[in-house]
Order: sequence, then structure tokens, then C-alpha cells
Amino acid sequence: MLTPDPTPPARRTGVEPHTRRDVPHRLAPVPAPPQAPYDKRKLSYAGTFENPWKRGTIRAMEWATGKLPLLHMVRRFERIGPAEGQAFWAQALSIMGIALETPEDQIARIPREGPVVLVANHPHGLVDGMVLAELIGRVRRDYKILTRSLLTGVREVERFMIPVPFQHEIDAKEQGLEMRRRAMGHLQDGGLVALFPSGVVAASERWFGPAVEAAWNPFTANLIQRSGATVLPVHFPGQNSRAYQVANRLSATLRQGLLIHEVVAACNRPQAPVIGAPIGPDEIRGMGLGGRDLVARLREITMELGATHG
Repeated sequence: MLTPDPTPPARRTGVEPHTRRDVPHRLAPVPAPPQAPYDKRKLSYAGTFENPWKRGTIRAMEWATGKLPLLHMVRRFERIGPAEGQAFWAQALSIMGIALETPEDQIARIPREGPVVLVANHPHGLVDGMVLAELIGRVRRDYKILTRSLLTGVREVERFMIPVPFQHEIDAKEQGLEMRRRAMGHLQDGGLVALFPSGVVAASERWFGPAVEAAWNPFTANLIQRSGATVLPVHFPGQNSRAYQVANRLSATLRQGLLIHEVVAACNRPQAPVIGAPIGPDEIRGMGLGGRDLVARLREITMELGATHG
């Protein structure tokens, strides 16, 4: 029980009345401030570089080649009110003018339950991951996408993302180990993990040649064989612009500086990725392959989808 305060009110000093312990709390809770607009500084691929010259070059290229129209789309998104969770993808793709034309019978090939490793080629960049998220979410919601995209810090969809570090980041090794741990844990829980095993956007090997899907990382084989997951191959048609292909031949910095340009270039164009037949664990074991040989075979299967449905 509290004892009366003998000090007369007129002689009180120092502590204000609302801080006294014997005064009941009657203040209404302070409402949370409204969500701030998207910070345009985050809308950049420059932040992962330590070299100030590289950061400056990438930012300048982004502003010159695509950041303004992308920011206009972000502001429109904010005015509408970003949807939470799975609904985010359909809303974002609608604002970007990207219609999905994958047939329903192919979407039905996505297993509704159980551990699945979805492997896909990577011709465009950010848009590939967004399209996969929308397609997978039409069948199941327990999925994670391994991605280096600008969306890994977006609150509305962060539950669906596992960040993949760029090789040039200082703590890339530590981030990579955490990424692998989370991916394997999600598969062990019976979820779906979608990834781009090449780890890079497809680029031409010659100045004016076609874009080529890079060799796939054997980490994918380890993920598949340790988890006993079903494999689902998905093929994206198309490639990035010729400017991107030329930039890739000149410099990794210039290539990085055009990634936002490629996001804008993909707007108002339909996407029709081809979803192949699931490959069960028994079939994977029957291949008698592991490591680089297994992912090389899965890469062949994935790229053949483009040839048979092109």
C-alpha cells in the first residue's frame, strides 16, 4: 500500500507529476506513425559495394536509365495501399503491366504439399522472382524464394524471401551459410524452396550473341539430395536487352548499373514461364548423379522446356 506524500504540492521540485509511481496511468496509447514512403535510397543495387566509385557509377546509371519510372510505380503502389502477403505479387505485377500467360494445366503441376525444390533459369532479374512467387502462391503459400532482389527488405513479402548475398559483399560467406541453413530447414519442414541455381542473370558470351544461362551451382544438388525433395523445373523465355549484354562484357559494375533498367524494360510485357513435370526423389536417385553432374542434368531438362514449348 502506498503512503501519502507529505510534500505540499507548491513545494514539489524536480520530478513532474506524471512520472510519479502513485499516479494511475490514464494516458491513451500513442498511435504508431504512418508507414513512411519507400526510401528511394533502398531502390538500388549499389549498396552492396564498398568501393565508392563503383557505388557512385551504379547509382548514376540507375537514375539515368530507369529509377524514375520505377519510383513512379512505387509511389502509385503506395497510394493504392500495398497488399499484405500473397496478394502483394498480383498487385505489383498489375501495376507493372505484367500479365502471366502460363496455362492453368501447367500451374497444376506444382505439388500442393511436401518438400519441393523449384529450379529455374534466370534471364531477366527481379521480375523472374516476382512471377515465380505469384505462380507458386496460386497453389501453396509455404514457399521461400532465394533471391538477391530489391524485395528482400519489403515488409509485406519478407516472409517469402531468403536473401542471397552477392559474392563481393564482405560477409558473403556468413550470409551464405545462413541462407543454406534456412533453405534446408524450410525443406525439412515440408515447404517449397524456389531458386535460380546459376546465381546470376543470363548474359551473352560474345558481344552480339544470345544470352546464355550460366552453369548451375552444385549447392542445389546438395539441397535436393539431403532433403529428398521433389524437383520442379521452370523455364523463363526471353533475355535482357542488348545494352545489358554489352555492359556485361565491359564491366560487372556497368552490368549491375543496368539491372533497374531491365526491370522497367520488362514492364507492360507478358510473362509465360513453362512449368515442367515434377521429378520425384526416386527418379533423382535413379539418375545416379550428384553435385555438378546432377545440376548440369537438371539445367538441361529446364532449358529443354523452352525448346519444346517455344
